[in-house]
Amino acid sequence: MVVIVCKTHHCFYQVMAPRVLCNLHYAGLKNLSILDGGQEKWVREGRPLSTEPVKSEKTTYRGALNKELHVEKNYVVSRFGKATFVDVREPVLFTGTRKQDFVEKAGHIPGAVNLPASAAYMKQGTFKKKEDLEILAVTAVGKDKSKEIITYCDAGKCCPTWAFILTRVLGYKNVKLYYGSFEEWTKDSSLPVSP
Repeated sequence: MVVIVCKTHHCFYQVMAPRVLCNLHYAGLKNLSILDGGQEKWVREGRPLSTEPVKSEKTTYRGALNKELHVEKNYVVSRFGKATFVDVREPVLFTGTRKQDFVEKAGHIPGAVNLPASAAYMKQGTFKKKEDLEILAVTAVGKDKSKEIITYCDAGKCCPTWAFILTRVLGYKNVKLYYGSFEEWTKDSSLPVSP
């Protein structure tokens, strides 16, 4: 079992644990968890800490890549009108009010719904209750847990948050990550962008 621990005092750090989890899942590991609330909550609860380095035992890795988890730009294009695209960026980026410097155009992939990664967390860095996450998810993507869902963000850092929640917490069965995300999408002038 692998438990991923990260900092949680800011959304930038909160999204790192789901990102690591999805990368390990892609690498073929199956028994993965995230320590909800991260190290900050652990410390707040007075749990023990250590400064001693851990020496891992040498082992041979025999995992197989989970290639169906990540999708490429051409696959995303082929799924227009078939899959639900979930843009996990903040609303100002989704609507095109602002954009990151490394993104060529403002806006979002046409037909995408907005479900910000930050909406998944409580103020103190823990995930919201399952019931609250389900309300957010159903509002954005619906109740059909077999439908294909493709998450994306600006650069592939935040899109694993809702991929993790949708699959591991809420039971959606067909969730994929577009790691090239909006940065790659907007560099291709032939692809449409909605404001």
